[in-house]
Amino acid sequence: MEVKGLITEIKRYAVYDGPGIRTTVFIKGCPLRCKWCSNPETWNPWPELYFNSRLCSECGRCVKACPVGAIRLTRDPYEKIDRKLCTRCMKCVEACLNRALTVVGMEMSVEQLVKEIESDLVFFKKSNGGVTFSGGEPLTQPSFVAEVMKICHEKGINTVLDTSGYAPQESVRKVIEHTDSVLLDIKHMDPKMHREFTGVSNDLILQNAKLMANKCEIRISIPLIRGVNDSEENILETVNFAKSLGVEYIDVLPLHSLGAVKYEMLGLENPYQSTEWKPSSRDIKRVVELIRSAGLKATVGRVM
Repeated sequence: MEVKGLITEIKRYAVYDGPGIRTTVFIKGCPLRCKWCSNPETWNPWPELYFNSRLCSECGRCVKACPVGAIRLTRDPYEKIDRKLCTRCMKCVEACLNRALTVVGMEMSVEQLVKEIESDLVFFKKSNGGVTFSGGEPLTQPSFVAEVMKICHEKGINTVLDTSGYAPQESVRKVIEHTDSVLLDIKHMDPKMHREFTGVSNDLILQNAKLMANKCEIRISIPLIRGVNDSEENILETVNFAKSLGVEYIDVLPLHSLGAVKYEMLGLENPYQSTEWKPSSRDIKRVVELIRSAGLKATVGRVM
């Protein structure tokens, strides 16, 4: 049986997702529900409806096309689609002339995706770049990701796994076999706090981090959330864990609200309405200095 995967986006000319110029593939599906997530369209492992109210002309074609009456004649993104009633037949998308309704999530075969990645081969060779698998969580589709990575290796293309590390160890072993380096998010070192803000404990993540470190190079990222994981205790505990893995760099990724419009297009509540989680420049500087004083290199953002 042909292995296929579900992705949300292929981002070309990425320069922060690993060494050199890269093609980043965003995998659809994630077991975490981070309260600050900027990619909510990657949560569910099935195609979904995006509604861009700014493009809607209220022509009513989508209402007539829906066989179950899940579409309303309104530009309100929270009233437009009854997502509990919607069967995701996507007939409304076919009927929409303005592309106000679109599908997020496209199925691709291994062959199709490899062909897309190969089209950027000239940029990889000139910059020592390659392909990065992100998400969502790429480890939710281990067979697909591993097969694409394997073929990329055969073609001399560098591979990077951008992951939360939360997956069965069998999935990790399958993918890491064909991975050159890992960008690992460590969101919190305390298992209770991790569960409170992501929905899962970090026990499996920390176990998998050790497994990955035995196979390839790891670079740790801290998504910096004010009042959640920016305490001196948590930062130093993260540094000590990173040292135990042989990690040299920690990338500090301050919270941003660039994903706000995605929540609206999915009819979800926007988590960025309050600014209490956004770290100040002083917060960021303090965390970076903590990491460096503890003996590791630190960047704000991924500076490769």
